[in-house]
Amino acid sequence: MFYRLNWLAAALALSASAMLAVADETGADSIAPEDTEDEAETYAEVIEGDAVFEGLFTFYRDRETGETTLRIAPEQFEDEYIYFAHIEDGVVDAGSFRGAYGPRFVFTLERRFDKVAIVRENTAFYFDPDNAISRASEANIARAVLAVQEVVAEDQETGAILIEADSLFLSESWTQLSPSRDPDADPSREFTVGEFDAEKSQILGVRSYPLNTDIEVEYVFHNPKPLVYGSDAVTDPRNISVKVLHSLIEMPENDYQPRFADPRLGSFNQRVTDLTSAESAPFRDVINRWHLVKKDPSAALSDPVEPITWWIENTTPVEWRPLFNRRTGREQGF
Repeated sequence: MFYRLNWLAAALALSASAMLAVADETGADSIAPEDTEDEAETYAEVIEGDAVFEGLFTFYRDRETGETTLRIAPEQFEDEYIYFAHIEDGVVDAGSFRGAYGPRFVFTLERRFDKVAIVRENTAFYFDPDNAISRASEANIARAVLAVQEVVAEDQETGAILIEADSLFLSESWTQLSPSRDPDADPSREFTVGEFDAEKSQILGVRSYPLNTDIEVEYVFHNPKPLVYGSDAVTDPRNISVKVLHSLIEMPENDYQPRFADPRLGSFNQRVTDLTSAESAPFRDVINRWHLVKKDPSAALSDPVEPITWWIENTTPVEWRPLFNRRTGREQGF
C-alpha cells in the first residue's frame, strides 16, 4: 500500500508539472506585458522654448504656463552659498513691510539619488582644528533640511540637472512669512493673515547675474473668516499679499579678514561660540562690516579698491535727497 501511494503521488506531481509547463508555453505569447510609465522627458525637451535666465543659478520658465525649473551644475554641489531675503511689499498689519530684512544664512545643495536637498548650515560655533574636540564638531548640532526636490531631468553630457522650482519658492521653505500665533492672545483683537495659499501665489520674476540670482515671489495668505479686519491698508482681510525677494549669492573668495567684536564699541554682531575653549565666556563674535581694501595701505585714509555705491531710492522726496547724500559721505565708509 505504501509503494502504491508513493507511485500515485509521483504521477500526480508529474501531471501537475506538465500542466504548468503547457500553461507557460501557451500563455507566454498571449499575455501582454504590463503598461510601463511614459518615458521621462529629456533635459532638452524640458527646457525647449523656455525663457532662460542665465547666471549664478540658471532658471528656465515656460512661456505659456509659467512653470519654472532650476538648473544645478555638478560643481555647485561642492560649494556654499549665501541666502538673503527682504520684503518688497506687504502690510504692517501682517508684520511684513517694504524694506524689512528677512533671514540670511549659508546653505548647500546635496544630491540624494533622484532628489536634491537644500540644507541650511549652522555657523554659530567655532572649533579649533588643533583641538581633539573638533573631531566631534557635528555632534548634537543639527543642520536644517529646508526642502527636497525631485530631479526632473539630467543632461547626460554635462551632468547638470533640473529641479522643479515652483514648489521650492511657492512655499515657506526658505523663510517663515506667516507669524506664529500667540496662544494667549485674544483672537478678536489680533489681526491674522491665515494660511498660505499656493494656488494664488506666483513667481513674479527672475533676475540672474554672475554673482547672484534674485527670485521675486508674491505670497498670498487666505483667511476665509477674519475676526479683525485691520487698517485701511488691508484691501480685503481674507486675502493678504506679501512680495518677497529671495537672493541666492555666491560665497565671495577674497582676503577678507573678520574683525572680532569689542564690547566697548557699538556694532552689529554675528554670535559665534568657541566650543573648544575653556574660558568662561568663549565668544568669538564678529562684527558686520564691509569688505573695504585701501588702494594705498600706507595712507591713513585712502580710497578703496572697490568703493561702496549707495543708491537713493527714487521715491525719496527731492528736498530730502541732499541730506541723505551728505550723510553717506566718505568719512562714514571708513
